[in-house]
Amino acid sequence: MRASKETYEKVAKKCTSYDKKDQGVTNSACDSSCPSCLNCTHFTSDEYCVLDLYDPIAKNL
Repeated sequence: MRASKETYEKVAKKCTSYDKKDQGVTNSACDSSCPSCLNCTHFTSDEYCVLDLYDPIAKNL
């Protein structure tokens, strides 16, 4: 994992392009209803944002 689950949640909450996947990912820290990069349609399985929004948002947290 590139970042902590908490960081992925904080970034998703600040991201204006966050788009929850229809079939959400579930994990122990955040269910599929919780905004997180891990359940965003723009976030790849390699944990990268295809819109290149993750790094600028994370840098300003």
